[in-house]
Amino acid sequence: MATTVDPDRDHRFYMLGVIHRDARNPALLPGWIARIGPDIVTLEFSQYGLMFRKENRDRYKKRIDEVLKKLKNDTMPYNETAVEDLESFMNMPNEYEILSGYSAEQHIPFYLIDMDLFSYLKLQKAEELFDAENIERLLTGTDAGSGSCEAAMARLFFNSGLKGVPYDEEMYIRDKYMAGRLSLLMKHSPDKRLLHVAGWRHLEDPYHLYASLNPLKVFPYD
Repeated sequence: MATTVDPDRDHRFYMLGVIHRDARNPALLPGWIARIGPDIVTLEFSQYGLMFRKENRDRYKKRIDEVLKKLKNDTMPYNETAVEDLESFMNMPNEYEILSGYSAEQHIPFYLIDMDLFSYLKLQKAEELFDAENIERLLTGTDAGSGSCEAAMARLFFNSGLKGVPYDEEMYIRDKYMAGRLSLLMKHSPDKRLLHVAGWRHLEDPYHLYASLNPLKVFPYD
């Protein structure tokens, strides 16, 4: 359900709903961003999440490599998708890399506007997740493929209105916070076109937290 965008229309605020870490993003998102032609870009990502990954991803990647080496030496089968999921968790989201590159190329502001608190609470579990025994358990188990599941849930929501995951209190708090920051950005940049990139679930906005900003919502996947 890819939305048609006319870059010449008089619209100030766009919300681009993405499937986080989807393999299609590097091919899809640059074209949509260029079509919108923003003067300011923002992302549903926190400063804490950024710094945590910069400081820890090499250490956790080394643990994954050590477990993989052990499994290969013991000729034990492992799940390639689980390896990709673990590495993806610690890598920078591809939407961050894409927006960061676009911002640098176009010389426009780029802001991370999500809350640090929830990133902190979630990432406190990373040390347990990347414990060597847990990595081995994850790589030799059968629970993988979250990316395809996320894409399927998004398709169900946009095509049929079916909701696989409820809009919970955390989403409400975060959306209220981000909508406030976006409102301030628009207030102080009245002649600028703003693009906010966020997970597709934020497009639902059941409490109309973004409504006053009059967003044009875009879901770029067919």
